[in-house]
Amino acid sequence: MVHPGHRQSRGLADSQAGDEGSDRKMNTHHLTTSRTNPQFYIFSQLFGNDFNWNNCNWEGIQNVTWEEFWQREGHELLEQKWHKRFPEYKDLIDVVSSEEQGLWQELWEKHASDYSDKFWYIFSCAFENYQRYLAKSFGLVVAKNSEDVEQDLQNLSLTNKPIKSKQQREKEENESYLTAKNDPEDCDEEQQLRLLGLPTSFASKAHIINRQEKKTQYEPSCSDSEDDEDLLTMENSENEALHGVQSGSVKKNKRRQGQLKKHKARMPECMQEDNNKMVKYWVKRFSLFSRFDQGIRLDRESWFSVTPEKIAKQTARRLACDVILDAFCGCGGNAIQFANTCGRVIAVDIDAEKLAMAKHNAGIYGVAHKIEFIHADFLQFAATTKLRPNVVFLSPPWGGPDYQKQATFDIETNLLPVGASNLMQLSRSLASDVAFFLPRNANMKQVVALSGVGQQCEVEHNYLDTRMVALTAYYGKGIIKGSVGEDE
Repeated sequence: MVHPGHRQSRGLADSQAGDEGSDRKMNTHHLTTSRTNPQFYIFSQLFGNDFNWNNCNWEGIQNVTWEEFWQREGHELLEQKWHKRFPEYKDLIDVVSSEEQGLWQELWEKHASDYSDKFWYIFSCAFENYQRYLAKSFGLVVAKNSEDVEQDLQNLSLTNKPIKSKQQREKEENESYLTAKNDPEDCDEEQQLRLLGLPTSFASKAHIINRQEKKTQYEPSCSDSEDDEDLLTMENSENEALHGVQSGSVKKNKRRQGQLKKHKARMPECMQEDNNKMVKYWVKRFSLFSRFDQGIRLDRESWFSVTPEKIAKQTARRLACDVILDAFCGCGGNAIQFANTCGRVIAVDIDAEKLAMAKHNAGIYGVAHKIEFIHADFLQFAATTKLRPNVVFLSPPWGGPDYQKQATFDIETNLLPVGASNLMQLSRSLASDVAFFLPRNANMKQVVALSGVGQQCEVEHNYLDTRMVALTAYYGKGIIKGSVGEDE
């Protein structure tokens, strides 16, 4: 299958026209979103008690998911990469000749082609992970064909990466994931221009920007802040290499310790404990709230329970309606996004402090006036209220980060305050359409069983780059849209 990124990406002229008269807006947008920009994929299917692996339209699911991703954020990612590689472009494009503008256009097309290939590769890895996850969830074993195995061997020989142990692979699956910035760094701009047969300067000598030769390095994960502690710099000096593994490990440890101290100095007091365990949440703060630096408030528990903003936006798009009830609103990650797509949002939480934080955070996004915050226990509220929303959204506590240690998360015994079936029963007494936000390792058979005998549910598996972070299940004819890629 050939990915559609090339034919869907806009040219420089289209980009300029779309941002005409708003250069400041474009620059500011680039600065804020570049801190946290994982690729977000949503693989969706219908599931019922008669789910049959062999009937899945895998190619259709892959095609539709890629096209939706590219329409949603593909060009934005290309532009961010472009401005990082060529920061002088915005200043030069207004003073160069039409011939030189044509050369810039050629360079943009090469850039778009190269990076859409990289995005496609990351997407393909995520899709393979999705298939493996589903196979494992339903107790199936999906063997690779000989061509896939041969390709894997070729990739292994090209990248020269050592074979990793089972323990290492499991650790990486849980703690890290591939991002668009994990690819080795391209040639510097001058080298790329020469390879394309283009002049190395598009303006007068006064505009030439002298560049220092960059050291080869791995860039930080795009889902982390710009000073991610995982940044590793590869030294090129031959004298450095003579020190071998020992000096390298010492320098790496010192570098990591320095980054850890830097992060901890900026973290709130509620995150200072637990021997650096909270640092990984801090470096991903802008993926939780893109406006975090404008005063977002979170307590310790909310750092590992709030829905990442991209996922919250997708859920809000899917659940757009007149009145929605957010039964466990916490610090407001979902309620804020619901306010952008729903006429009225009822946000309920048993914790008064979290509710106050949610209201404050909603104010930062300018939607507090569209949300009614109710301090109540949802179990009691559902049993006594006369409210009849169009949709009930459930994102109950998962029991803290330890849920990740379980191979399969039992949604009947591990969800708080009660199991999924009880929560579903209460929600269905208020509305026929219900959505559930659940851990990535949730028991899929239990998730499907919530739909009832002879009924179906739709499940979105949410991936940030190649790592699944959670799943969203939809129940009720009003919000199930059908299987992505399903044949007509």
